[in-house]
Amino acid sequence: MSGADHVGRAALRSEAAHWFNLHLAGDMTLDDESRFHEWLGRSDLHRELYRGVERAWSIAGAAADDPALRVPRKDLSVAAGVARRGWRALALAASIILLVAAGLALAPYFRAEPAQLAQSFRTELGQRSTITLPDGTVVTLDSETDLRFRQAPHERLAELIGGRAFFRVAHDKSRPFFVHAGGKSVRAVGTAFEVSIEGGDVVVVLAEGKVRVEETTSGSGNSTDMVPGRQLTIGADRNWTLRRVDVSKETSWTEGRLVFMNDALAEAVAEVNRYSSRKLTFAGGRVPDRKIVGVFKAGDVEGFVKAIELNGIAHRVSASGDAIILSEGPASS
Repeated sequence: MSGADHVGRAALRSEAAHWFNLHLAGDMTLDDESRFHEWLGRSDLHRELYRGVERAWSIAGAAADDPALRVPRKDLSVAAGVARRGWRALALAASIILLVAAGLALAPYFRAEPAQLAQSFRTELGQRSTITLPDGTVVTLDSETDLRFRQAPHERLAELIGGRAFFRVAHDKSRPFFVHAGGKSVRAVGTAFEVSIEGGDVVVVLAEGKVRVEETTSGSGNSTDMVPGRQLTIGADRNWTLRRVDVSKETSWTEGRLVFMNDALAEAVAEVNRYSSRKLTFAGGRVPDRKIVGVFKAGDVEGFVKAIELNGIAHRVSASGDAIILSEGPASS
């Protein structure tokens, strides 16, 4: 097994541990249940690793019956810092056991530092979610976003697999916060910024503080320090473009709003489609070279279509359950 395969398997094992602990603690929502079964059904490897976690828990339970290894419940509660007992305390014990296993598996590939259990977060189409990471960092995940996070003694690392996320980083000068996305690294200590992967582009918008963006895969050595109010776009062609933007507009999605201020219609349509399974398309496949101004609720496809019809920008030609076909200009009378 190659090093990359080993790390990939270790990451999946950590995901399995996350689902097992959530299930054991009794905190799974209906949405969690749906996501868990979707994760479980992805491959035989997912199911194999989950069964391995279950077996590890069974072995741990048997070991707990050994008087020489038993930990008094009151000590476990104090160490956990929680008031609730029962299954939640047992789930915490499982986390600690699985954490040790994950640390041993990942150690050769993370400079032998004892990493904490990796966590995975994912939103579905049209879903937006705000999470608080173990270090206190608050992250807002946009529609169809996939994020992983782990901690080590000297750093905190989030990996954006796809989608868009806004980070409000908890200040910890001794442990810089890194976001890896598309072969780029964003380094922060305590700041607020957005990172997205759009096609082959990586886009960073800085709201507060200061971040340094570096190329990590091409060997080009490209890097830049950003200041608030700037947007950096790194294209698939490796061109770096830095420009001034309205941060409140660019990050309005975190509040469920889409703000367009003389934006290209093609960009607006792409943004609206991000939140809906019912996609907007133009007859002939070409979006008209028009501009649009307006504020819309994320996911409100009908409201967007009515607005561009009222302004004579485009009109509806046909509609189905998964698409609305548009054509340029007002509808003929």
